[in-house]
Amino acid sequence: MKVSYIPNFDEFADNYLSTYYSGGVRTLQRAAGGPLMILLGALGALWVAERVGFWLLRYPLMWAGIGLGLYGLYFTLRPLINLLLVWLRRAELFDNDAVKISLELKGDELHIRQGQDDVRLSMAQILSVLHRSHNTWIITSSDTLVYVPRAGLLTGDHDKFVNALVKKLTPEDEEED
Repeated sequence: MKVSYIPNFDEFADNYLSTYYSGGVRTLQRAAGGPLMILLGALGALWVAERVGFWLLRYPLMWAGIGLGLYGLYFTLRPLINLLLVWLRRAELFDNDAVKISLELKGDELHIRQGQDDVRLSMAQILSVLHRSHNTWIITSSDTLVYVPRAGLLTGDHDKFVNALVKKLTPEDEEED
């Protein structure tokens, strides 16, 4: 069973933002950390400007508050900056046959091939298969996300491939129930 596809920027952006904000790793910090730093920096700078009278102490503390607010702004915009950098190189990263990705089930392994790279994952390394409306994610024990789109496949059938993978991952005693 094999599927192959050429990724595009829209799919990359959807997967990147989805995993960045809801991947289970520091989700609250990523979603609320930047705005919280902006708020604390602004309140700190205003409080220092109002309460601290000695100018040698007031100005460095105000600049520290402003700096914290600016870092919070950067922290908030960082995913969009990363997407912008990928978008600037999208022709090189997405528009050629060298980026073609092939996923193939061979025996008890999942072979992932992109260009000259070939990765083999045993079924024991696959933690879960997450079904989404436009694609499926295969999550591995090394916290890697393997993306399988529903539409735009060059070869193979998404549903047949994913069903075959799930069947290989399901222990035999659970299949009988």
